[in-house]
Amino acid sequence: MAVLGERRLPILHVDQLRGFLGLPPAEDSPPYQQFVAAVDRVLEGVERAVLQVPAEHFHSSTPNRGRDLPELVFNIHDPIALLGSSLDSGSFDWRTESDFDRSRHFNSPEQLAEFCRDVRTNWVTRAAAVDADAAAQTVQTARGPLTQEQVLQAQAFHSAQHLRQIYVFLREIGVEPAQELGASDIAPIELGDLVF
Repeated sequence: MAVLGERRLPILHVDQLRGFLGLPPAEDSPPYQQFVAAVDRVLEGVERAVLQVPAEHFHSSTPNRGRDLPELVFNIHDPIALLGSSLDSGSFDWRTESDFDRSRHFNSPEQLAEFCRDVRTNWVTRAAAVDADAAAQTVQTARGPLTQEQVLQAQAFHSAQHLRQIYVFLREIGVEPAQELGASDIAPIELGDLVF
């Protein structure tokens, strides 16, 4: 939420903040398909990380907000699945209020990783057909209209930021992340310095 005097604006993408402040949108944004490839790498990283979690820590609290691994990972993948349906419907209706309840059916790291893989492969298959015209189409969100590309960029950042938090969780339970992704691995997604 951006607040300026009496003005308030819910924000999903940084371009909304730029518009709110009277600044022009960012120039030369990388193409949609570059973000698709980057999100695919990030989601594969989540799958690897999930499979490294010992069964006894599957429901341990993750840092910061105290969500367990199933809830955190569901929060990453539910909007990715919605990205695919938004390409057809023009609506991205992502709400997190029921993430906890909807993530309760996962009973093991293997089961959760299978869910991750299914969401990722289905979405990548659908996203591969998106051209520049489709990426520029408007999507209605709870935080205002955006383009398909802007919604993807917002979820790319969201996914990568949570993966970085999962790496912290792994280290806290004594597990060194396998094939940890760094800044060059997730480009063109750019993250700030803060993990939480």
